[in-house]
Amino acid sequence: MGDIVMNVHVIVKLKSTYEVWHKLFLSDSENRSKICDEKLTLVGQANATTAMITLFDVNLDAMTSMMSDPNFQKLTADYVEEHIPYLLSPMA
Repeated sequence: MGDIVMNVHVIVKLKSTYEVWHKLFLSDSENRSKICDEKLTLVGQANATTAMITLFDVNLDAMTSMMSDPNFQKLTADYVEEHIPYLLSPMA
């Protein structure tokens, strides 16, 4: 059975400012490219304490592994309170 590939939307509850978090997000594009089609990634600020990320063609197993990795958790600990992921499906 092959890897499960989906589109994912992540709400990011921030501890830091969006601008500080966004610099960190941009610096991690190489790691993200291992789990999704990075050139399609969308990111933006929802409000003062929330960012939104939309990822396309995500390998869900790889994403789960990345987000549970202690190095990723250490990297984001000072910037992110919580990542809230949602699966996206195109409307017919």
